[in-house]
Amino acid sequence: MYKKFFRFTEKPFEITSDPKFLYLSEQHKEALSHLRYAVREGKGFSVITGEAGTGKTTLVQVLLNELDGHVRTSFIFNPILDQADFLNYVCDDLGIESEGMKSRGQSLRALHNFLLDCFAKDEKVFLIIDEAQSLKPELLQEVRLLTNLETSKKKLLHVILLGQPELNDMLDEPQFRPLKQRITVRYHLRSLNRKETGEYIIHRLKKAGSRDIAIFDKSAVDEIYKHSKGIPRLINIFCDNALLTGFSQEQNRIGRKIIQGVIRDLGSGEKSRKWYKWIIVILAITLVVGSLTIIFQEEIFRLWR
Repeated sequence: MYKKFFRFTEKPFEITSDPKFLYLSEQHKEALSHLRYAVREGKGFSVITGEAGTGKTTLVQVLLNELDGHVRTSFIFNPILDQADFLNYVCDDLGIESEGMKSRGQSLRALHNFLLDCFAKDEKVFLIIDEAQSLKPELLQEVRLLTNLETSKKKLLHVILLGQPELNDMLDEPQFRPLKQRITVRYHLRSLNRKETGEYIIHRLKKAGSRDIAIFDKSAVDEIYKHSKGIPRLINIFCDNALLTGFSQEQNRIGRKIIQGVIRDLGSGEKSRKWYKWIIVILAITLVVGSLTIIFQEEIFRLWR
């Protein structure tokens, strides 16, 4: 809607994981280097954590685009599966013929044979799990057991776990100590700082074909950083809505007031839901107190009668 007004070739602040728009802060460069090292060296277990929206999935998309034919991957973006579905998904994603396989044992045998065949052809196989903090404990144990598939010298299956900070809490639990001991590559991706937030916004404007990199003034960027805490996904949401507001008001400069209005509008729904919950609680308490009062009055009346 606002592309023509701001002379963009495409929208600069979509929240999809498009590698074209990837802004590599120092932290993102380090995280990507860790992922590349894990693939190059064939590390058994790698873990990348970070708050939601910091760019973990986008980094993996960049990594996948770099891989050659000597690396096979299964990418699980929704790990809320049971054990049977999990194994079937991995087999199907790797192109393993799964028709007729009805048991977990059959799936494991087929996977093992596939991994041995890849090893003979000098191919690496990586299982990449996004949102890994959502894995059920028994499924996380299943992932660990899959890495037991190995030769005397090398692992046959390599695993990359991507997750929010809660994943670290899971791995610290005693039951996952054997898994934690196998982690050889680990990195925590932090949010952008104020300087990087400004650079991130300019980077995306340029990628969208803008010749005007001052659409967002300093006060706007300050306000965006204040409320987004440097999380790229939130920056995208605020900027996208701000551009829409600028278009509707025919303003080609975005300042603090527009950002404050966007923040207020985006927060109104959440506040309304909070007030709604409090109203429900108050009504419930009133109903309970009213009922107890009636019961108490009836009991007093019965005793006096």
